[in-house]
Amino acid sequence: MCKIWIFGGTTEGRLLAEYCSREKIEAWVSVASEYGEELLQEELMESGNAGNPDLNHNTKESGQCADKEICFAKKSLKTVQASSVIKVLRGRMDRYQMEEFIRNQGIHLVIDATHPHARLVSEEIQEACGRTGVRLERCLRAEGEQNKARDWIEVDSIQEAVSFLSSVSGVIFATTGSKELEALCQIPDYQKRVYARVLPTSNVLKKCEKLGITGSHLIAMQGPFSTEMNTLFLRQTKAEWLLTKDSGRAGGFQEKVEAARENGTRVVVIRRPEEDGISLEEAMEVLKKADEGNVGELKTHLILAGIGMGQPSQMTGEVLRAIRESDALIGAGRMLESAERALRNDLLISKEGKAENRQESAAAVEKERKCYKAYLPDDVIQIVSEHPEWKQAVILYSGDTGFFSGASRMAERLREAGYPFTVYPGTSCVSYLAARLGTHWEDAAIYSAHGRELSVDRVMKRLCDPEEPAKRAFILMGGKNGAGQFCERLTQAGYGNVQVTVGENLSYPEEQIRSGTAEEMRKLEFADLSLMLMEVTDEIKRGQNEEEKITDGNNTETKNVEKLIYEQKMVSEKMPSDVRVTESYKNDADKLLPHEASVRACPRIMLAAPKSGSGKTLLTCGLLEILRRRGLNPIACKCGPDYIDPMFHRYVLGIPGRNLDSFFLPAESVRKVLVDAVREEQAGIAVLEGVMGYYDGLGGTETSASSWEIAEITDTPAILVLDCKGASLSAAAMASGFLHFRKKSHIAGVILNRVSSMYYERLAAAVEEASGLPVLGYLPESEEYRMESRHLGLFLPGEIDRLRERIGRLADQMEKSIAVERVLEVAGMLPLRIENKEKEKAENESMEAESIAKFPACQEQKVTSRVRIGVARDEAFCFYYQENFRLLEQMGAELVYFSPLRDKKIPDRVDGLLFGGGYPENYARELAKNAAMRESIRRSIAAGMPFLAECGGFLYLHRTLEGSDGKHWEMAGVYPFDAYRTNRLRRFGYVRLLTSSGQEIHGHEFHYWESEDPGTDWEAVKPTGNRSWRCIHEKGGQIGGFPHLYYASCPDFLRKWLDVCAKGSQKKYIN
Repeated sequence: MCKIWIFGGTTEGRLLAEYCSREKIEAWVSVASEYGEELLQEELMESGNAGNPDLNHNTKESGQCADKEICFAKKSLKTVQASSVIKVLRGRMDRYQMEEFIRNQGIHLVIDATHPHARLVSEEIQEACGRTGVRLERCLRAEGEQNKARDWIEVDSIQEAVSFLSSVSGVIFATTGSKELEALCQIPDYQKRVYARVLPTSNVLKKCEKLGITGSHLIAMQGPFSTEMNTLFLRQTKAEWLLTKDSGRAGGFQEKVEAARENGTRVVVIRRPEEDGISLEEAMEVLKKADEGNVGELKTHLILAGIGMGQPSQMTGEVLRAIRESDALIGAGRMLESAERALRNDLLISKEGKAENRQESAAAVEKERKCYKAYLPDDVIQIVSEHPEWKQAVILYSGDTGFFSGASRMAERLREAGYPFTVYPGTSCVSYLAARLGTHWEDAAIYSAHGRELSVDRVMKRLCDPEEPAKRAFILMGGKNGAGQFCERLTQAGYGNVQVTVGENLSYPEEQIRSGTAEEMRKLEFADLSLMLMEVTDEIKRGQNEEEKITDGNNTETKNVEKLIYEQKMVSEKMPSDVRVTESYKNDADKLLPHEASVRACPRIMLAAPKSGSGKTLLTCGLLEILRRRGLNPIACKCGPDYIDPMFHRYVLGIPGRNLDSFFLPAESVRKVLVDAVREEQAGIAVLEGVMGYYDGLGGTETSASSWEIAEITDTPAILVLDCKGASLSAAAMASGFLHFRKKSHIAGVILNRVSSMYYERLAAAVEEASGLPVLGYLPESEEYRMESRHLGLFLPGEIDRLRERIGRLADQMEKSIAVERVLEVAGMLPLRIENKEKEKAENESMEAESIAKFPACQEQKVTSRVRIGVARDEAFCFYYQENFRLLEQMGAELVYFSPLRDKKIPDRVDGLLFGGGYPENYARELAKNAAMRESIRRSIAAGMPFLAECGGFLYLHRTLEGSDGKHWEMAGVYPFDAYRTNRLRRFGYVRLLTSSGQEIHGHEFHYWESEDPGTDWEAVKPTGNRSWRCIHEKGGQIGGFPHLYYASCPDFLRKWLDVCAKGSQKKYIN
């Protein structure tokens, strides 16, 4: 009989349970809560399939389990006999408990019918099924409304929804459930703006009270809710925004959307995760076939097992059990020999412990199994695919599967091939040798020279790091890189007095451990596979020998120096790429400054915050104005892809702002952007403005591309801006939490925003006591310098009345309430004056050449002939990255700016056109009135002129554009279709763009307007890889679409486009 387990708690889960009960199909059904159990019982009773209530029992209260397998190590779950064939298991389970239940109950088939947004639960179920080798089917909820004219804003996660709602104003009616309440509390003034509808359970009500969601802002009711009832809620709360998940028809999604339409409420929808699965009807068919004995074809379950050093005594019990129960063993010859020894060893039987198990274990030892010598993933998969009859096979790895092992690559290939697998760790040689020596290894650097090159310099640099040196280094030796040879290279490099310990044949009877200096050990012979431990003295670390040698292991160079120091490659200890001996120095004044030679010692500071809307841009502008007044020659950089904040920076300073984005560029290139900005502007201090919340990165669940990652990459101290409106001691908790969320948070101080002078001293004392961070001042709330927002962010500088006056008053207030001198102390030393201009010029040229060699992705790649590029730039088209302009000019392009609003035609003798993003919808009437410009553009492009058009620029090239006024205006007419407003966020976030020629360029999307035809020539992929779609029109060098492109992420793309422009430079375009 097939044993079935259904994960329910949803409408689909209850319907599947009712189907099983009706068709007399035995099944376990899991629900998370008592409420879910009640709903299931009601479903069964209504269908006439309920069980005997007298069969219900609470295993925890009785102290026994009706089925002993329901008890787990740390908990027991309530079981309910809901019908003659349905057993209900109530309570939450982790992946390990799921695995245990599957194994103990002998489950053959699992149906995951959990909520579409319960991603973590589904991932746990998938992992448990994969590790146990049982069949899993995902039952998908039926889609809700899918018409083309959907008028809601779609986001991928609750974090994206919170980010968006933080940027707009208005009351929010939230129907996303109690799990998302903490995230909603990140919205500014959430206690006034957010109304939450939740289930009326005691735990949920306590949670709401704890979070401050109480009174009329808390609606605790059990659904389902009709359209009329939803409309009533929206009217009573005066909601301008409805926040919901795309939960399909069963989740009442249709009724919510219809109510919002009727009430004129805008809707933010958390998009349903894209996943593969089957429908409810198909799931019922699977259950029927399974009950008939047809579970379907199951792939072999593979176990990736670390066998330690190879002796059976060093193998774990689960590895020995896997070897015993397997149908086949696969691995290198040495691993197979170790496994066979384990099977012959009496230890295998004794590990079972109980006498009654020994006969079964002995039989398992005698079980016939095949051994295959293979370790490459493709070879292993080929072998396994030829034996579908195998239930389980073990792939053997020496040591631990996570220590210089091929297991990670094997796991990746098995996922691609669809094979379920489990990874069992083993004892690594490092942990074994450390234990034999009675020492520890948590502070050690670990390397492998087995089949790969390892330089002496690399190891010594890590051991002698001036900031965070490793206490010791373990090196796995093998092949030509034996322990004796490495000791010889250490001695040649001048490190003959380094203490070395070598372990050979570890765990075997011939095990041998020898110690001595590198010079003493270099002439000895060691086993082919051995492990070396290196430790250096403080004298070596300080480098106080009069003659020291540093080598790369092949070329040895000796220099007479008085002291050894690190030559850092940029603005801090995070910037170096290699260690070298510098010129000697006699006193501190002669030391090399910690920056690239062409960059004066430049302090830097980041203003970051826990969430959007905290006042980062406001405080950044005020600080920049203060630094400008003091003559400190500041520059500003924005973390992330934002266009608008750098415009404010430019408004204050009069120089372009830069973007530092670690999704667009690798870390070294991000640092180079900062280096170049400091050098080109001769900056005295760099101010970095964070993006969103300090730790918020890709997908809302990673720190990649976050403000913190930029601080980590550039080693910039951060000041945390806390919005204290409506908060008190919680501000102290927030400061402490952010400081300790990462071991190296880079947070060096706090500024309190929107707090009164009367309350500041008490709150500052609480923050300092809780976190240990200095509070550097505060900013009271005032209409005199407040900045308004709209759908794409803040209003532009030119759209804010008396902005110069506002910033002046802001700076005046900050001078009074913020300790600017302490901010400068946090930032680092004050800027240095370089008197020798000729020397500085020579250093600049030298380092520029080195930078070009070091960062080939950003180096100058000039096209064959100089081209003139017309750039549409005015109030309507203002979204450009400064780095894009810089790269264009480096490649030999001359940029000629023109205004589609005011000029009558495109510039003369241009070879290509750039149309950036912006707000053409706000200027649609003015753009339409300039018929001469529209005709000039249309005719030139029709004649073949290349162009790049992004987002707003792409909209301008349409036949018509719906303006912010709701009217449709005639545009350039390059594309024979129309652009229209959707009243919802169509796309939001980073994308990887795969061009028609196979190149990958990174970009960003954020738009409410849509096109009748957004293009299909490129593919856009979310960074997490969970979603993709077609976009972009490309024909020759004529490229248009919604994504904003960051050229330096793929310089070759831009070079090829400029080559197209250059080839047509002799053509007489009609303009």
